[in-house]
This record gives sequence, structure tokens and C-alpha cells, in this order.
Amino acid sequence: MDLRDILTHQAGLKAFSPFYTRLLKDGKFKTGLVSDTASETHNVRVAEGLYLKNEYRDSLLTWVLETPLDAKGNYLYSDMGYYLIQEVIERISGKPLDVFVRETYYAPLGATTLGYKPWERFARERIAPTEYDVIFRQRQVWGDVHDPGAAMKGGVAGHAGLFGDANDLAILMQMLVNGGTYGGRRYLSESVVKDFTKCQFCAPNGAGNRRGLGWDKPMRGKGGPTCECVSYASFGHTGFTGTMAWADPDQEVVYIFLSNRIYPNANSNKLLEMGIRTQVQEVVHGAVAARIIATPAAPVNVLVPLAPR
Repeated sequence: MDLRDILTHQAGLKAFSPFYTRLLKDGKFKTGLVSDTASETHNVRVAEGLYLKNEYRDSLLTWVLETPLDAKGNYLYSDMGYYLIQEVIERISGKPLDVFVRETYYAPLGATTLGYKPWERFARERIAPTEYDVIFRQRQVWGDVHDPGAAMKGGVAGHAGLFGDANDLAILMQMLVNGGTYGGRRYLSESVVKDFTKCQFCAPNGAGNRRGLGWDKPMRGKGGPTCECVSYASFGHTGFTGTMAWADPDQEVVYIFLSNRIYPNANSNKLLEMGIRTQVQEVVHGAVAARIIATPAAPVNVLVPLAPR
């Protein structure tokens, strides 16, 4: 298994595993696993007023490594590899993931809302409510990550846990459109940006795994993540919680769509079923193509969970 296969979701990893169920018995937390206050032994915040025993954050890595693999080479979107990539980043950098990305990218970019654990930095009214979790945390989740596995890591995970507003997410995407520079500073080499944002395993006829390294790519026809209006050079990500960030270097468009379709719960997904994000994207690209310039409304600076998928 190599990182390129993990980042393109063809490493044979399961789509996900409900590891949180190992903490429950008869729908309740097992005795002694959680506390309603932080302490020396229970310091992993999974929600406001709910703290997990410290050792279970590390147990996740063991559980991922013990999960059986499927055949390599078949595309299947997986959260599992990002637990592993987080471990690689933290071991090489010597820093927790949230500290590393804040110091290396978000703070220098001036993207002050981007980051993990927004409850530490912002008032609740600046943060969109996540959901009412009836299965795992059994309470209203607000300012904490939706994904149960990421919650078991204290809200800092490779696959989920980021919050931010549209302006700051657009800054990050524009840096990539610029080939790794922003505000006169270089953050990534142009060759790295090109490699990560190109289709890695596309067949000459466009069939096959459409993914870049970490990034999603467009495809024509049904089932793709974008409208037909974007170029093949474009790249981005759609989020389980109802978000979308897409950049098109050829058309010079950065499109950010933030919503939270899982509030109050994740049972309905009309946002995806009705194709709202791609319809709005089509309007944006059409306006740019027609050189229609409108005065933008003042941005609503609400932090939204940027969960991938």
C-alpha cells in the first residue's frame, strides 16, 4: 500500500468502519469510558460535556491497521487512509495535525477561521450547529465535528474536523490556483500543486479512477461531483455535511458553497438528490463566461464543518 493509492482511494481500504460502536453497549457508553468533565484520565472531548478516556484516541490507529483490506486498484472513497496520513504528518513534523496546518498554512495565509476545534476560538453564535446526534453522543453537537471517528480523536483527524468560513476557504483554494503562492509568499512548489491536482489513473478515454491526490476531479456524464461547465484542469472536494470547494485554473474561478445539510440530522440529503451545489456552480461559471459582474453581498462569517466526502 503506498500513499498515492491511499490518496486516490484505490488502496483496498474499507469505505469506513463504525469504530464508535466499540464504545457502546445496549446503546449506552460502556461504564467508565466517558465523563461529563475533563480530567487527567478523560481528556478527549467528543462533544461539549462529554470526554472520552485518553487511550481510546490511540486505539483508533490500531483498529484501522487491523481492518481487513479489499482488492487493491478498485476505486472506493475511504476515510480510513486519512487516519494513516495524519499519523505520517504528525510523526514527520513532530507536531499535532491541527498545530502543523495552522502554523504552516492557515495563519500565514491570514485564513484565521480555518482550523480544528472552533469552540476554543469563537463564540457559539459564530459557528453553525452540527447536528443532534441520537446514536453516538446523544446530544446536540455544536462546534464539534460530526464524524464519530474524528470525534474520538478529540476533533482533530485527517479526514474530518475542519471548520471555516467561505472567505478563508477561498483564500486556500486561490493559493492552489496560483500554483502554490499567495500574497507574495510561496507555500507549495508549482510541481507539487500540478501533481496533486491532476488525474492520477485516468484512462486515455477518460474512464477509470478520476481522482487526483486527495482532490476530486470532474467527470462527464452522471455521477460526477461537478456541473459539465468546469474544465478538466479543475479540482476540489465535496463534503458530507453539504459543502463544496472547487477551483478551476483554466477558467479562473474559485467556487465555495457552504451549508450544513445534517442539521438537525443527517437523514435527509435533498441537497445531493436535487443537485443544488452543481446547479449553483453552473450559474457561477455561466456568469463568469458571460463576463457578468455583480456587486457581491456581504459575506456571512459563519464557520461551517468542512467534512470531506
